[in-house]
Amino acid sequence: MGKLIRAELFRARKINGFWIFTFFISLYMMVLPFVTVKADSAMTFFQGTLEGMAVAAMLIAMMPAYIMGRGYYHRTCMYEVMAGNSPFRIIFSKLISIALLISLIVCVSHLVGLGIASAMNSEGIVDVLAKEPMFLLTVLRFSVFGVLITMCVKSLLGPVLVYVRIMVESIAMIIASAATGTDLMEGGADLVVSNTTNKILNMTCFSQQGVLLSGEMNSSMVLQCVIGFAIEVLIWLVISYIIYKKKDY
Repeated sequence: MGKLIRAELFRARKINGFWIFTFFISLYMMVLPFVTVKADSAMTFFQGTLEGMAVAAMLIAMMPAYIMGRGYYHRTCMYEVMAGNSPFRIIFSKLISIALLISLIVCVSHLVGLGIASAMNSEGIVDVLAKEPMFLLTVLRFSVFGVLITMCVKSLLGPVLVYVRIMVESIAMIIASAATGTDLMEGGADLVVSNTTNKILNMTCFSQQGVLLSGEMNSSMVLQCVIGFAIEVLIWLVISYIIYKKKDY
């Protein structure tokens, strides 16, 4: 496992796109709230971050998809299978070396911006810090999806599918909002205590997870984020495992 992780990290560092994505995502997470909502405190910075999560989700999911896709395009990933590594070792090494790494980059950038905002005004910092673990889980969900969907298609088609997936979810949320007469893209706290249909939407549509964090944190909100993460990961893990077990390279 250690050798697979080191090899994956080495390949990622050699890809120019890795550094380009890292720069823009870091800049986006640190600066956006100061521009969009003119954040002047820890609380307003966090709210500004959540308002920009739709675009952030796209970048966070497309970055691992692009890195993985390059590996399949240049046929470097086939050597992991030829070396006799089990599908689980290959999958989890990529989740650790790519998905977890990208999640940490995003969260560190976010915390840097939060620190700047807190230095200006620490209002709401306790509430914000209480939500940070769920924020990390949300970011990890984006990056894990980017890795696993690309492992399923084994090509540079991964970033395209990421884009399509997030756009379809956004359209679905708009249609559902119109059908139910409820703005499902806002007011996450109200949705948590709402009907079963809205709860299912919150759990299955990962673009909605950031909105859930905008309300007052409670056990129901945490449970929905955790269950949604578990469902997402389990589905794509099973599909990736089945595909990799065939070893059709």
